[in-house]
Amino acid sequence: MKAEFVEGNRATRFKLLAFAAVVFLLIVLDRLTWPDGALRATDPTQAFKKSLDRLLIVALAAVPLFGGVSISLVWLGIKVKRSGQYPPPGMRVAVRTKVRRGRRATWNAILMFVLAAFSVVLALVPLYAWHLSSRLASELGRPNKQMQPAPGNGAADLRRWGA
Repeated sequence: MKAEFVEGNRATRFKLLAFAAVVFLLIVLDRLTWPDGALRATDPTQAFKKSLDRLLIVALAAVPLFGGVSISLVWLGIKVKRSGQYPPPGMRVAVRTKVRRGRRATWNAILMFVLAAFSVVLALVPLYAWHLSSRLASELGRPNKQMQPAPGNGAADLRRWGA
């Protein structure tokens, strides 16, 4: 039996490269807006709060990207499962791709569903990290009631040991 192939499409290849360029630009923007070393050395709390603002921007940019990837993977997985072949009929691909049928197509569909779930988790991780970090930053601004400076005469030791 002769193998079937689906030929690559230039427009699809361009869309894939554009998506990769957007992700790359987001990573470069993240690195360029990182608080400088001088601020981290002089005021680490202020540097931490600035990095929180940056983390929120990254999280809000990551949610639509990963959400879109997960939606398209679920959509593609459904089409592959229904048609019984990968790539499904009528789908344009970026490079020349061998048509897979049967068990291999089913495994490809399952892999797409798993990657979609993983993509949803990856979308939520930066938001949760921002949430935890912002709570930590709000605690940094408050004085700690448990850490009281000890009096110079050593009275703190006497109160603690009950003497």
